[in-house]
Amino acid sequence: MDNVPNSKLANLHKMPGIKAVSDDYTEITRTQYIAIKLVMEGKQGKTRTSRELKHSNVWLDNRIRAIDESKYYITEDDNA
Repeated sequence: MDNVPNSKLANLHKMPGIKAVSDDYTEITRTQYIAIKLVMEGKQGKTRTSRELKHSNVWLDNRIRAIDESKYYITEDDNA
């Protein structure tokens, strides 16, 4: 990884299927990402989204923060 340009490393979090990027990065499935983006755009409430994703509002807040800071990577859903 020493010879990889920084521009390539910066885009690594966008690649599906990457499992071990860094502890700073949060794994989000594509379905979760779409639902979280609806919350971030104000098109759906956090409580409803939390219920649909079967996670707490705290879990959702952590993912929103990760997306805001571009510290996430998308993986495919298990049932995809």
